[in-house]
Amino acid sequence: MPAKVNAGWLHMATEYGVLDSRREFLLNVNYSDPEEVEPEYAWVKVRLSDQWDLAGGHSTALRSGFGGLFTDRFVPEFSMLSTDHKAMLNTTVWGNGTVSTIVIRPDRREHTVD
Repeated sequence: MPAKVNAGWLHMATEYGVLDSRREFLLNVNYSDPEEVEPEYAWVKVRLSDQWDLAGGHSTALRSGFGGLFTDRFVPEFSMLSTDHKAMLNTTVWGNGTVSTIVIRPDRREHTVD
């Protein structure tokens, strides 16, 4: 699963401009203690190195709290924002254990005329 999740978010992040020319983006990270009830999130600027693994890295900051309710395996959940704030990506886990990624890019929304 981690390879598929990594390939999916990277494809979407590249296609929709979440990554800048230096492969930098903002990552929403929970800085609170794992035992805390209320999370403390902050946007942190990061750059992808040549060797990265968000979905399989087992970082507690990226582990889905919801996913942890129904499986012991590491299930990632994270949000990213482009450095120009024009695109937001979210990778999340659903109740049936599937993981999906969505990108919101308002300047690319399709217009329809009735």
